[in-house]
Amino acid sequence: MAYPVVHVNSIPKPGDSSKYHLALGMPRVILGSPLFNHAAHFREAIESVLNQTFTDFALVLVDDESTDETPHVAREYEALDSRVWYCRNDRRLGLIDNSRKALAVARARHPEAEYFAWVSDHDLWHPRWLQALVDTLDANPGVVLAYPLNRRIGPSGELLKRLPWRFDTFGVASPWTRLRVGIRQMRAGNMVYGLYRIDVLERAGVYRKVVIPDRLLFAELSLYGQFKQVSQVLWFRRWYGRVFSLERQRASFFVSQRPLYAYVPWWLSHTASLFWTFSIRGDGRPGVSRAAGIGIAGLYLGLASFVHARQTIRGAGGRIGERLGALKQRVRLIAAAMRRQGVKNWVTSHLNEYLGAHRP
Repeated sequence: MAYPVVHVNSIPKPGDSSKYHLALGMPRVILGSPLFNHAAHFREAIESVLNQTFTDFALVLVDDESTDETPHVAREYEALDSRVWYCRNDRRLGLIDNSRKALAVARARHPEAEYFAWVSDHDLWHPRWLQALVDTLDANPGVVLAYPLNRRIGPSGELLKRLPWRFDTFGVASPWTRLRVGIRQMRAGNMVYGLYRIDVLERAGVYRKVVIPDRLLFAELSLYGQFKQVSQVLWFRRWYGRVFSLERQRASFFVSQRPLYAYVPWWLSHTASLFWTFSIRGDGRPGVSRAAGIGIAGLYLGLASFVHARQTIRGAGGRIGERLGALKQRVRLIAAAMRRQGVKNWVTSHLNEYLGAHRP
Protein backbone atom coordinates (compact mmCIF):
# COMPACT_ATOMS: atom_id res chain seq x y z
CA MET A 1 0.00 0.00 0.00
CA ALA A 2 2.95 2.34 -0.60
CA TYR A 3 2.38 5.57 -2.50
CA PRO A 4 4.82 7.69 -4.51
CA VAL A 5 6.17 10.87 -2.97
CA VAL A 6 4.51 14.08 -4.13
CA HIS A 7 6.85 17.01 -4.76
CA VAL A 8 5.44 20.53 -4.78
CA ASN A 9 8.05 22.78 -6.33
CA SER A 10 6.23 24.34 -9.25
CA ILE A 11 5.28 28.01 -9.41
CA PRO A 12 1.58 28.37 -8.53
CA LYS A 13 -0.82 29.47 -11.17
CA PRO A 14 -2.93 32.59 -10.67
CA GLY A 15 -6.00 31.78 -8.63
CA ASP A 16 -4.52 28.58 -7.20
CA SER A 17 -4.66 29.67 -3.56
CA SER A 18 -3.64 26.27 -2.21
CA LYS A 19 -0.27 26.27 -4.00
CA TYR A 20 0.15 30.01 -3.40
CA HIS A 21 0.03 29.54 0.36
CA LEU A 22 2.42 26.61 0.19
CA ALA A 23 4.90 28.39 -2.06
CA LEU A 24 5.09 31.31 0.38
CA GLY A 25 5.53 28.98 3.37
CA MET A 26 1.99 29.63 4.61
CA PRO A 27 0.24 26.25 4.63
CA ARG A 28 -3.35 26.04 5.82
CA VAL A 29 -2.66 22.73 7.58
CA ILE A 30 0.25 21.60 9.73
CA LEU A 31 0.88 17.96 10.52
CA GLY A 32 3.00 16.84 13.45
CA SER A 33 4.52 13.37 13.64
CA PRO A 34 6.09 12.23 16.92
CA LEU A 35 8.64 9.59 15.91
CA PHE A 36 9.99 6.71 17.96
CA ASN A 37 11.43 3.43 16.69
CA HIS A 38 8.99 2.52 13.91
CA ALA A 39 11.46 2.50 11.02
CA ALA A 40 9.97 -0.74 9.66
CA HIS A 41 6.73 1.07 8.75
CA PHE A 42 7.80 4.72 8.76
CA ARG A 43 8.66 4.96 5.07
CA GLU A 44 5.26 3.59 4.02
CA ALA A 45 3.50 5.87 6.50
CA ILE A 46 5.18 9.10 5.40
CA GLU A 47 4.64 8.36 1.71
CA SER A 48 0.91 7.94 2.34
CA VAL A 49 0.93 11.38 4.00
CA LEU A 50 2.91 13.06 1.22
CA ASN A 51 0.63 11.48 -1.38
CA GLN A 52 -2.41 13.46 -0.20
CA THR A 53 -4.53 15.11 -2.87
CA PHE A 54 -4.71 18.17 -0.60
CA THR A 55 -1.17 19.52 -0.79
CA ASP A 56 -1.37 22.77 1.21
CA PHE A 57 0.30 21.39 4.34
CA ALA A 58 3.62 21.21 6.14
CA LEU A 59 4.85 18.10 7.95
CA VAL A 60 7.00 18.38 11.07
CA LEU A 61 8.83 15.24 12.23
CA VAL A 62 10.01 15.21 15.85
CA ASP A 63 12.20 12.24 16.70
CA ASP A 64 12.25 11.22 20.37
CA GLU A 65 15.74 9.67 20.24
CA SER A 66 14.90 6.67 18.08
CA THR A 67 17.57 3.97 18.09
CA ASP A 68 16.63 2.35 14.77
CA GLU A 69 16.78 3.70 11.19
CA THR A 70 14.12 6.36 11.82
CA PRO A 71 16.55 9.36 11.71
CA HIS A 72 18.00 8.19 8.39
CA VAL A 73 14.55 7.80 6.80
CA ALA A 74 13.35 11.14 8.19
CA ARG A 75 16.35 13.04 6.78
CA GLU A 76 15.89 11.31 3.44
CA TYR A 77 12.34 12.62 3.12
CA GLU A 78 13.28 16.06 4.42
CA ALA A 79 15.71 16.27 1.48
CA LEU A 80 13.12 14.94 -0.99
CA ASP A 81 10.14 17.16 -0.14
CA SER A 82 10.19 20.84 0.83
CA ARG A 83 7.09 20.40 3.00
CA VAL A 84 8.98 18.14 5.44
CA TRP A 85 11.05 19.43 8.36
CA TYR A 86 12.87 17.13 10.81
CA CYS A 87 14.34 17.62 14.26
CA ARG A 88 15.68 15.23 16.89
CA ASN A 89 15.34 15.67 20.63
CA ASP A 90 18.47 15.95 22.75
CA ARG A 91 16.83 13.70 25.35
CA ARG A 92 13.80 11.44 25.55
CA LEU A 93 10.63 13.40 26.22
CA GLY A 94 8.03 10.63 26.21
CA LEU A 95 4.91 10.43 24.07
CA ILE A 96 2.92 13.27 25.65
CA ASP A 97 5.70 15.87 25.67
CA ASN A 98 6.89 14.83 22.22
CA SER A 99 3.35 15.14 20.83
CA ARG A 100 3.05 18.58 22.42
CA LYS A 101 6.41 19.53 20.95
CA ALA A 102 5.30 18.41 17.48
CA LEU A 103 2.43 20.90 17.64
CA ALA A 104 4.52 23.65 19.23
CA VAL A 105 7.29 23.41 16.62
CA ALA A 106 4.83 23.24 13.73
CA ARG A 107 2.92 26.19 15.17
CA ALA A 108 6.10 28.26 15.60
CA ARG A 109 7.19 27.56 12.02
CA HIS A 110 3.74 28.21 10.54
CA PRO A 111 1.79 30.50 12.92
CA GLU A 112 -0.82 31.34 10.26
CA ALA A 113 -2.01 27.72 9.83
CA GLU A 114 -5.67 27.01 10.60
CA TYR A 115 -5.77 23.26 11.15
CA PHE A 116 -3.54 20.65 12.78
CA ALA A 117 -3.37 16.85 12.90
CA TRP A 118 -1.03 14.35 14.47
CA VAL A 119 0.11 11.59 12.15
CA SER A 120 1.83 8.47 13.43
CA ASP A 121 4.99 6.91 12.08
CA HIS A 122 3.40 3.53 11.34
CA ASP A 123 -0.19 3.97 10.06
CA LEU A 124 -1.51 4.58 6.52
CA TRP A 125 -3.77 7.31 5.14
CA HIS A 126 -5.90 7.24 2.03
CA PRO A 127 -4.90 9.96 -0.49
CA ARG A 128 -8.24 11.76 0.08
CA TRP A 129 -7.92 11.72 3.89
CA LEU A 130 -6.77 15.30 4.39
CA GLN A 131 -8.98 16.81 1.69
CA ALA A 132 -12.07 15.24 3.21
CA LEU A 133 -11.27 16.51 6.71
CA VAL A 134 -10.39 20.02 5.53
CA ASP A 135 -13.64 20.19 3.54
CA THR A 136 -15.56 19.11 6.66
CA LEU A 137 -14.07 21.84 8.86
CA ASP A 138 -14.41 24.46 6.12
CA ALA A 139 -18.10 23.66 5.67
CA ASN A 140 -18.98 23.46 9.38
CA PRO A 141 -17.72 26.31 11.59
CA GLY A 142 -19.21 24.68 14.68
CA VAL A 143 -17.10 21.54 14.24
CA VAL A 144 -13.79 21.60 16.14
CA LEU A 145 -12.59 18.09 15.22
CA ALA A 146 -13.11 15.98 12.09
CA TYR A 147 -11.99 12.37 11.70
CA PRO A 148 -12.80 9.52 9.30
CA LEU A 149 -13.92 5.95 9.58
CA ASN A 150 -10.93 3.68 9.94
CA ARG A 151 -9.94 0.05 9.51
CA ARG A 152 -7.32 -1.89 11.38
CA ILE A 153 -4.45 -3.44 9.47
CA GLY A 154 -1.98 -6.02 10.67
CA PRO A 155 1.81 -5.61 10.85
CA SER A 156 2.08 -6.72 7.21
CA GLY A 157 -0.69 -4.37 6.03
CA GLU A 158 -3.45 -6.96 5.81
CA LEU A 159 -7.00 -5.78 6.60
CA LEU A 160 -8.27 -7.18 9.89
CA LYS A 161 -11.84 -8.33 10.42
CA ARG A 162 -12.97 -5.66 12.87
CA LEU A 163 -15.39 -3.22 11.23
CA PRO A 164 -15.18 0.58 11.64
CA TRP A 165 -16.67 2.19 14.75
CA ARG A 166 -19.01 5.17 14.45
CA PHE A 167 -19.43 8.14 16.77
CA ASP A 168 -19.75 11.91 16.53
CA THR A 169 -21.67 14.80 18.06
CA PHE A 170 -22.45 16.63 14.84
CA GLY A 171 -25.60 18.72 15.14
CA VAL A 172 -25.66 18.57 18.96
CA ALA A 173 -25.89 22.17 20.12
CA SER A 174 -25.75 21.64 23.89
CA PRO A 175 -22.20 21.44 25.35
CA TRP A 176 -23.55 19.44 28.29
CA THR A 177 -25.09 16.87 25.97
CA ARG A 178 -21.90 16.65 23.91
CA LEU A 179 -19.88 16.13 27.08
CA ARG A 180 -22.26 13.50 28.47
CA VAL A 181 -22.49 11.54 25.22
CA GLY A 182 -18.77 11.87 24.56
CA ILE A 183 -17.71 10.52 27.95
CA ARG A 184 -19.80 7.41 27.44
CA GLN A 185 -19.28 6.70 23.73
CA MET A 186 -16.01 8.27 22.51
CA ARG A 187 -13.23 6.15 20.99
CA ALA A 188 -10.44 8.47 22.02
CA GLY A 189 -7.53 6.45 20.67
CA ASN A 190 -8.98 6.71 17.17
CA MET A 191 -10.35 10.25 17.34
CA VAL A 192 -7.00 11.69 18.41
CA TYR A 193 -5.67 11.37 14.84
CA GLY A 194 -8.33 13.68 13.44
CA LEU A 195 -8.00 17.25 12.16
CA TYR A 196 -8.36 20.05 14.75
CA ARG A 197 -8.95 23.76 14.67
CA ILE A 198 -5.63 24.84 16.15
CA ASP A 199 -6.93 27.66 18.33
CA VAL A 200 -9.51 25.39 19.98
CA LEU A 201 -7.00 22.56 20.46
CA GLU A 202 -4.64 24.94 22.23
CA ARG A 203 -7.48 26.31 24.33
CA ALA A 204 -8.26 22.76 25.46
CA GLY A 205 -4.70 22.27 26.68
CA VAL A 206 -3.53 19.96 23.85
CA TYR A 207 -2.44 17.00 25.99
CA ARG A 208 -2.57 17.21 29.76
CA LYS A 209 0.17 15.13 31.38
CA VAL A 210 -2.06 12.39 32.79
CA VAL A 211 -2.77 8.78 31.85
CA ILE A 212 -5.36 8.38 29.08
CA PRO A 213 -4.89 12.06 28.11
CA ASP A 214 -6.91 11.76 24.90
CA ARG A 215 -10.16 11.16 26.82
CA LEU A 216 -9.53 14.28 28.89
CA LEU A 217 -8.72 16.30 25.76
CA PHE A 218 -11.99 15.33 24.09
CA ALA A 219 -13.98 16.07 27.22
CA GLU A 220 -12.64 19.64 27.10
CA LEU A 221 -13.01 19.96 23.33
CA SER A 222 -16.63 18.82 23.48
CA LEU A 223 -17.47 21.94 25.48
CA TYR A 224 -16.15 24.17 22.70
CA GLY A 225 -17.67 22.53 19.65
CA GLN A 226 -18.88 19.48 17.78
CA PHE A 227 -17.08 16.37 16.52
CA LYS A 228 -17.87 15.15 13.01
CA GLN A 229 -16.95 11.80 11.53
CA VAL A 230 -16.48 11.54 7.78
CA SER A 231 -18.34 8.45 6.61
CA GLN A 232 -15.48 7.09 4.48
CA VAL A 233 -12.68 4.72 5.44
CA LEU A 234 -9.67 7.00 5.01
CA TRP A 235 -7.30 5.90 7.78
CA PHE A 236 -5.73 2.49 8.27
CA ARG A 237 -4.53 1.97 11.81
CA ARG A 238 -1.64 -0.44 12.27
CA TRP A 239 -2.70 -2.93 14.92
CA TYR A 240 -0.14 -4.90 16.90
CA GLY A 241 -2.65 -6.62 19.18
CA ARG A 242 -3.93 -5.68 22.60
CA VAL A 243 -1.01 -3.67 23.92
CA PHE A 244 -2.87 -1.08 26.02
CA SER A 245 -2.21 -0.94 29.73
CA LEU A 246 -1.90 1.88 32.22
CA GLU A 247 1.58 0.69 33.13
CA ARG A 248 2.67 0.90 29.50
CA GLN A 249 1.26 4.43 29.33
CA ARG A 250 3.16 5.47 32.45
CA ALA A 251 6.38 4.09 30.98
CA SER A 252 5.72 5.82 27.64
CA PHE A 253 4.59 9.17 29.06
CA PHE A 254 6.97 9.61 32.02
CA VAL A 255 10.39 8.46 30.86
CA SER A 256 12.53 9.87 33.66
CA GLN A 257 10.41 9.94 36.81
CA ARG A 258 6.80 8.95 37.29
CA PRO A 259 4.84 11.37 39.49
CA LEU A 260 2.63 9.95 42.21
CA TYR A 261 -0.51 11.34 40.56
CA ALA A 262 0.15 9.04 37.59
CA TYR A 263 -1.02 6.19 39.85
CA VAL A 264 -4.28 7.91 40.77
CA PRO A 265 -7.29 6.31 38.96
CA TRP A 266 -7.66 8.13 35.64
CA TRP A 267 -11.24 9.24 36.20
CA LEU A 268 -10.16 10.95 39.44
CA SER A 269 -7.13 12.70 37.92
CA HIS A 270 -9.25 13.83 34.96
CA THR A 271 -11.94 15.16 37.29
CA ALA A 272 -9.35 17.10 39.28
CA SER A 273 -7.89 18.53 36.06
CA LEU A 274 -11.30 19.68 34.81
CA PHE A 275 -12.10 21.30 38.17
CA TRP A 276 -8.73 23.06 38.20
CA THR A 277 -9.03 24.20 34.58
CA PHE A 278 -12.56 25.54 34.65
CA SER A 279 -13.30 26.43 38.30
CA ILE A 280 -9.94 27.48 39.70
CA ARG A 281 -8.15 28.93 36.68
CA GLY A 282 -11.29 29.90 34.79
CA ASP A 283 -9.82 28.94 31.42
CA GLY A 284 -13.24 28.27 29.89
CA ARG A 285 -14.63 31.77 30.37
CA PRO A 286 -16.75 33.35 29.07
CA GLY A 287 -18.37 30.29 27.54
CA VAL A 288 -17.77 28.06 30.57
CA SER A 289 -18.10 29.84 33.92
CA ARG A 290 -16.28 28.86 37.10
CA ALA A 291 -19.56 27.66 38.58
CA ALA A 292 -20.23 25.52 35.51
CA GLY A 293 -16.78 24.01 36.00
CA ILE A 294 -17.96 22.42 39.23
CA GLY A 295 -20.86 20.77 37.41
CA ILE A 296 -18.56 19.63 34.59
CA ALA A 297 -16.17 17.99 37.05
CA GLY A 298 -19.04 16.29 38.86
CA LEU A 299 -20.60 15.02 35.65
CA TYR A 300 -17.26 13.69 34.47
CA LEU A 301 -16.60 11.93 37.78
CA GLY A 302 -19.97 10.16 37.72
CA LEU A 303 -19.94 9.08 34.07
CA ALA A 304 -16.23 8.30 33.77
CA SER A 305 -16.27 6.07 36.85
CA PHE A 306 -19.23 4.25 35.28
CA VAL A 307 -17.30 3.84 32.02
CA HIS A 308 -14.31 2.47 33.93
CA ALA A 309 -16.50 -0.02 35.80
CA ARG A 310 -18.10 -1.14 32.54
CA GLN A 311 -14.70 -1.59 30.88
CA THR A 312 -13.45 -3.57 33.88
CA ILE A 313 -16.44 -5.89 33.75
CA ARG A 314 -16.07 -6.35 30.00
CA GLY A 315 -12.37 -7.06 30.40
CA ALA A 316 -13.07 -9.67 33.06
CA GLY A 317 -15.78 -11.16 30.87
CA GLY A 318 -13.38 -11.31 27.95
CA ARG A 319 -10.77 -13.14 30.01
CA ILE A 320 -13.38 -15.59 31.26
CA GLY A 321 -14.58 -16.09 27.69
CA GLU A 322 -11.04 -16.84 26.53
CA ARG A 323 -10.60 -19.42 29.28
CA LEU A 324 -13.96 -21.01 28.52
CA GLY A 325 -13.00 -21.13 24.85
CA ALA A 326 -9.75 -22.91 25.70
CA LEU A 327 -11.67 -25.34 27.92
CA LYS A 328 -14.19 -26.08 25.16
CA GLN A 329 -11.36 -26.75 22.74
CA ARG A 330 -9.77 -29.12 25.24
CA VAL A 331 -13.06 -30.97 25.68
CA ARG A 332 -13.42 -31.31 21.89
CA LEU A 333 -9.93 -32.77 21.62
CA ILE A 334 -10.64 -35.26 24.42
CA ALA A 335 -13.94 -36.28 22.82
CA ALA A 336 -12.23 -36.81 19.47
CA ALA A 337 -9.52 -38.92 21.11
CA MET A 338 -12.15 -41.04 22.85
CA ARG A 339 -13.91 -41.67 19.55
CA ARG A 340 -10.67 -42.77 17.93
CA GLN A 341 -9.39 -44.94 20.79
CA GLY A 342 -12.61 -45.93 22.47
CA VAL A 343 -13.61 -44.66 25.89
CA LYS A 344 -12.19 -47.65 27.79
CA ASN A 345 -8.81 -47.56 26.05
CA TRP A 346 -8.52 -43.78 26.44
CA VAL A 347 -9.36 -43.90 30.16
CA THR A 348 -7.02 -46.84 30.73
CA SER A 349 -4.09 -45.21 28.93
CA HIS A 350 -4.47 -41.95 30.82
CA LEU A 351 -4.98 -43.71 34.13
CA ASN A 352 -1.82 -45.75 33.59
CA GLU A 353 0.04 -42.59 32.68
CA TYR A 354 -1.20 -40.88 35.82
CA LEU A 355 -0.38 -43.80 38.09
CA GLY A 356 2.98 -44.25 36.46
CA ALA A 357 3.86 -40.62 37.03
CA HIS A 358 3.31 -41.13 40.76
CA ARG A 359 5.25 -44.36 41.25
CA PRO A 360 8.35 -44.04 43.43
